[in-house]
Amino acid sequence: MTAASHSSQTPKFSPKLERAQIAWSTEGVPTSILFDDVYYSKLDGMAEVAYIFLNHNNLPERFDALLPTDRFCIAETGFGAGLNFLKTCLLWLEKAPPGAQLHFISFEKFPLTQTELVKALSAFDELKEISKALLEALPIPLPGWHDVLLFDERVRLTLWFGDALKGLPEFDLKVDAWFLDGFTPRKNPEMWRPELYVQMARLSKETTTFATFTAAGEVRRGLEQHGFEVEKAPGYAKKREMCFGRYAHPRPFSSKAPWFESPKAANPRPKKAVVIGAGLAGAAVAHQLASQGLSVTVLEQETAVAQQASGNLAGAIHPLVTADWNVRSQFYLKGFESGLRWLRPWFDSQSIVGQQNGLMQLTMTDTMHHRLQEALTRVGLPKSFAYWCDANQASELIGQKTDHEGLFFPEAGWVQPASVVIQCLAHDSIELKLKERVVSLQSLTEKNDQAWQILTPCHTYHADVVVVATGALNDALNQQLNLPIRPVKGQVSHFQTADVKGTLKTTVTHRGYSMSGNFGTDSPYAAISGATFEAPDLSSELSQASQSENQRLAHEALPDWLTTSNVTEGKVGFRPTTPDHLPLIGAVPDFEWMKTAYFEQSHTHAVYRYAEQRYQAGLYVSNGHGARGLMSVFLAAEVIGGMVSGADPVLPKSLYHAVHPARFAIRHWRSGKSML
Repeated sequence: MTAASHSSQTPKFSPKLERAQIAWSTEGVPTSILFDDVYYSKLDGMAEVAYIFLNHNNLPERFDALLPTDRFCIAETGFGAGLNFLKTCLLWLEKAPPGAQLHFISFEKFPLTQTELVKALSAFDELKEISKALLEALPIPLPGWHDVLLFDERVRLTLWFGDALKGLPEFDLKVDAWFLDGFTPRKNPEMWRPELYVQMARLSKETTTFATFTAAGEVRRGLEQHGFEVEKAPGYAKKREMCFGRYAHPRPFSSKAPWFESPKAANPRPKKAVVIGAGLAGAAVAHQLASQGLSVTVLEQETAVAQQASGNLAGAIHPLVTADWNVRSQFYLKGFESGLRWLRPWFDSQSIVGQQNGLMQLTMTDTMHHRLQEALTRVGLPKSFAYWCDANQASELIGQKTDHEGLFFPEAGWVQPASVVIQCLAHDSIELKLKERVVSLQSLTEKNDQAWQILTPCHTYHADVVVVATGALNDALNQQLNLPIRPVKGQVSHFQTADVKGTLKTTVTHRGYSMSGNFGTDSPYAAISGATFEAPDLSSELSQASQSENQRLAHEALPDWLTTSNVTEGKVGFRPTTPDHLPLIGAVPDFEWMKTAYFEQSHTHAVYRYAEQRYQAGLYVSNGHGARGLMSVFLAAEVIGGMVSGADPVLPKSLYHAVHPARFAIRHWRSGKSML
């Protein structure tokens, strides 16, 4: 039994994640000091899990009856030592057919450290192999939603680190079985509040079951009041009673933000996709869809792939840290985790150009110094994620003198975007078409034909799914989809060996970024630095003023690194940016319908009076990734892939709303401003 909830106040930022305080019994069982309760039975923890949660949710029979295309979702209040999860995985791998996926969602307010998990799980011989996979994939211990894919993606573990009653409203899916396993209501009353049963009902369906070790009267009454039929059974070992049951009396729940509701999955599942754009965003989503079994055609108007910012020799891989751990920080943490899942295997196989050599974020201003120090204390950044360095320590890690302190991210690094694009597009189910400029998108849904017709000057393509990932420079498509994309010019400077006095051992960000590396066998360059932000300049010519600015900023951060050479080589690219510096990701709404359903209506009606958002079936966008595309394009691909297949959401609601393609128009209307 573990703690999934404790705080009842909603802070202005995600609270610092608190670690469990545990003691070890003479039998080697972890015990919570805060709640004065054991994490599992001292008699036989595995037998307890099987009896209470697996058997009373009828999981052996239900897993055995699944089809290869099925998904089964379990939600658990209290991850603890992971015993419930691992025992369920053993049963899943034994009973469920290949192709089916288990989605196991668990909430944990006070997570154990990896060392504590190793000690707790070492007592169970039958978990030796399966627990190794979990321990190797544990997510960064920061607040919020983390996804872990295990056992060839047969199991998706979603861990919510933080208060369960704050986490549950962030989910929008249907749960098949509930494991109610927080510490006993008497010792942990904050978790067993009415909000828990409200959220359980919202996320349940008629076949949903639950089981819990407790038979406390307030728990039974809370479940019954919210539509669950409750039965009692003998408890495990010395416990007198437990309870279990099913969701027998469903009730309607209206959305609190109908304009942001997700699209319903296509039926039947689509088979053909067209992706417009062969930069990072387009290549990533093409690879994702191809991996899901779709036949994908990528249309690129240029004569080669990765021609804008995706064509830079290198880009930095690192999350965004803010003092208040705001929506942008939370989104880019998700993007960082997603990016590492994609890139690590390619780094290991040397399929892409780059290094996971860490990244030093130097504090070039008092404001930045204060922000990063605030993040360390208020958010509690774990050392495995980032740690502080004084100027001497930073100089040692960088391999060059700096006079500035900084935050070091050991899992970060750099990658050559074009090599990633090439790797993504190498999938056997992807066909690349160059010099194909899309001039028109036409929906054919009303003709009961393929959903979309895509016209170029010379060809016509048809597809069930279209993803627009054209970046900043295709004004016509961006306007057709009502995407507020603005191009921002960026110039990167290229340095040869004679231009630098040494190699940077780690990637460095300052007022720009600098890195050394082997940028490919045909590259004469030893290092790069950049990139400028030049708006509204749309000239594609290299500017000597921009070259000088890049050298000045690099010298400010690393005074002994560059020679006095007057560098003239570099690259210009255009980043697609948005007003709030977050990308546009997901299904594209029907804006004509929105005008009638929302914008011509008062913004003050009760929320239930508005219809749920309507989308252009099969049309998606991945754009506006700006300067942080390497931390968002892979996550965007997973979001779109999940929408296309009908999988459970990849993002918590708040983050999905934050990147919704129509968010700017919706915010404008909801603020009471005229849409004319």
